[in-house]
Amino acid sequence: MTTGLARASLRARPASATGVFCALVLAATVITASVAVLITASGAPPSPQREDLTTIGVGFTLVTVYLSIFSTAQVAALAVAQRQRETALLRAIGAGPWQLRRAVAAETLLTALPALPTGYGLGLLLVRWWFGAMRDQGLVPPGLTLTVGPLPALVAAAVLTVSSLLGGLLAAQRAARARPAAALGESAAPGSGVTVVRVVLAAAALAGAVALQRVVTAGGPDRVAERVPLLLLAYLVAVGLAGPVLGRLAAVPAGLLLRRFGAPGELAVANSRARSRRLSAAITPVALVVAFALAKLGSLVGRQDPPWIDLFATALYGGFAALVAADTLVMLMLERRREVALLRLIGAGPSQLVRMALYESALVAGTAFGLGAAVAAAATAPLVRLGAPGPARLPAEVWGGLALAVTSLVVVSSVGPLARLLTVRPAPGGST
Repeated sequence: MTTGLARASLRARPASATGVFCALVLAATVITASVAVLITASGAPPSPQREDLTTIGVGFTLVTVYLSIFSTAQVAALAVAQRQRETALLRAIGAGPWQLRRAVAAETLLTALPALPTGYGLGLLLVRWWFGAMRDQGLVPPGLTLTVGPLPALVAAAVLTVSSLLGGLLAAQRAARARPAAALGESAAPGSGVTVVRVVLAAAALAGAVALQRVVTAGGPDRVAERVPLLLLAYLVAVGLAGPVLGRLAAVPAGLLLRRFGAPGELAVANSRARSRRLSAAITPVALVVAFALAKLGSLVGRQDPPWIDLFATALYGGFAALVAADTLVMLMLERRREVALLRLIGAGPSQLVRMALYESALVAGTAFGLGAAVAAAATAPLVRLGAPGPARLPAEVWGGLALAVTSLVVVSSVGPLARLLTVRPAPGGST
């Protein structure tokens, strides 16, 4: 039954499977390249360059494992939330919590199977380019050649298996815990996601991030610099938990402005409030892009020889988060087929719906950019107090370019799927 449910779900919702597949391919690509760097470093004689290569390989491997679990769980959780009616029906006819958990885990595991060879092949291409670039930067011991072997494939397979299973189990927790009657009620009228438990957990996560920052600060400047990515992730956990609350709060001032733009603005505000839990799934990864970029670029201000590897790491983290954000926004828009059809039946024109999507995109991008900037400022505050540059020292062109990139990502990922929905003629009854 478990495998059958997983296969049926993959066939019924290819968009959600595509999002998980892309995240797992990216994870396998980076894991393959990182482990190949580690293997190559292990064959070099002791030297500072060997230590640097080892540190780079270990660091990228660990961060990629975390990001692969995060991205898989994020996209899979949204996919599970989008099929509340099916889940409620399964619960009502007797499906147990563990059956649902196993079905979602099996679904992500089936998606990981084709992702492994694809990511491994791309990883081989990446590590050849990466190793050559590091050699050009003087990070590779003289005479050391790239060694791959079978270990990167085995590690990538293990990481994808763990990431897909753990991500699927985490994604299915909420649906599996719900009682059948409650699940049926929620599928008919999904809530906003703003609950007392979520607020308490967000406050606890924020307190934990602050406590961690104090511990790291006590370790001295070098320790603070090394732990900035960890602080970013700690604060972003709090942002993720508080996402629905923050989304509804952001809709209040935005509503005062958007209502001046007529019906599309009114619809954008109403949708943002009613779908705050869904939108928080998109706001969090976009905020992650902004936070990582501002924190890393801010640490490079004033340096004459910015490490190439730092910029590569920033691109990698941003790529993971951007992929999750794009997948989430596409899935959110494709979920609204009936809503779009109904709005068209009652007289809304394509241009009005496109403007509605643009206003919603502006709200998501603005909220995510503000949260990402706040997280970057909080995580780098210890370094700034020690005299290091921070995000505030970045040129206006960097801030503007990042804002433009974030806005473009959100707009393309939202308006693109809407354009596809608008090509379908609405049928009476609101079905498509």
